[in-house]
Amino acid sequence: MTSSPQRPGGTVTDAGTVRSIAAEIRTAGTFALDLEFLSESRYVPELCLVQVGWGDPEAPQVAAIDSHAAPVEPVLELVADAGVETVLHSAQADLALIGSRFGVAGQGIVDTQIAAAFLGLGDQVGYGNLVEQLTGVALDKGAQFTDWCRRPLSDEQLRYALDDVRYLPGLWRTMRRRLVELDRLAWVEEESARLAEDWAERTPPEDLYKRVRGWERLDDAGRAAVRELAAWREREALASNRPPQWLLKDASLLEVARRRPSNPHELGAIRGVSADTVRRHGTAILDAAGRRELPVPEAPPRHPRLPGRAKGWGSLVLGLIHARCREDDVAPRFVASRADADALVRWFHDSGGEAPEPDLPLLAGWRRALAGQAALDWLAGQTAIAADPDSESGLRLVEPGSA
Repeated sequence: MTSSPQRPGGTVTDAGTVRSIAAEIRTAGTFALDLEFLSESRYVPELCLVQVGWGDPEAPQVAAIDSHAAPVEPVLELVADAGVETVLHSAQADLALIGSRFGVAGQGIVDTQIAAAFLGLGDQVGYGNLVEQLTGVALDKGAQFTDWCRRPLSDEQLRYALDDVRYLPGLWRTMRRRLVELDRLAWVEEESARLAEDWAERTPPEDLYKRVRGWERLDDAGRAAVRELAAWREREALASNRPPQWLLKDASLLEVARRRPSNPHELGAIRGVSADTVRRHGTAILDAAGRRELPVPEAPPRHPRLPGRAKGWGSLVLGLIHARCREDDVAPRFVASRADADALVRWFHDSGGEAPEPDLPLLAGWRRALAGQAALDWLAGQTAIAADPDSESGLRLVEPGSA
């Protein structure tokens, strides 16, 4: 790839040009997308700039749309069009913002950070690092932490912003070719689609209690209270666009749910609940803590601890999975977590492998072929793990009794 940075012009500030760009992108069928936003002191970030790149991957057309001056919906709505491929890098924050602010759920998403993790280019590799690895171009990141909502934007800011989409089409073409050669394109498309689905919509306020650590250990009344309190905090945070923890920290919220105070004095006696919080939100907090409009959330089942002989199996299974991933240059986090390894061990320990297999991604599709079957074979005693200093992973599987 031989692209060279161009000096950026001004931003796009009129609706007609935005519509024209969207029409060209739709015709092209694929485009690169990046957003600049401010998140400091905000719950939902403030969108400042929308950058797009389309056309010839080696020398794409690029544009920066000023979201303060022009409607960006014609371009962002393309993200929901399954017939248009949207290429992003580290897409989570961008997709969350598009979903929250515009109600757009991504379709046809490709995340080049995910693609890099399946090509041995690094897990969660940064965009600048990836550009340098594949093109030799070192990007100037000096404008990364500037105020993107201040106008006018400087030439340095525009150059930085446009570089974020100038190289993406060419990167993706190179990476796509390698993925096809390795028969892994479908893997990246699957993980990118999963990411888009996970961040398409905000978690409903009534479900946010599950993120409050320790909620499941409360009694019935406490679990009901923590759900109502977390839902109130979420709605208030969205209304004021301030982080929920600024209103009431998790530890204090949990303690309110546990004690269920009946008056402002009792509320103010709880650690972390300031006099200002009582003054501003005391009535709402007390009301939420005492509300019982929905069924009591059920605490998740608690599994008994594995016996001593099986406690180390999970670590060995996870080590085996990581070894197979290193051999094939795949980031392990896309294959299995420690919780997945432990769930597999628990199933095998409890049933001896005789019960139906647990519903784990590790045991399906490409993950099973890559590492899941190897883990099953080891648990069943069909293979052993041996140290191998000469291999990429440092481990190898051998059949019992073989040299």
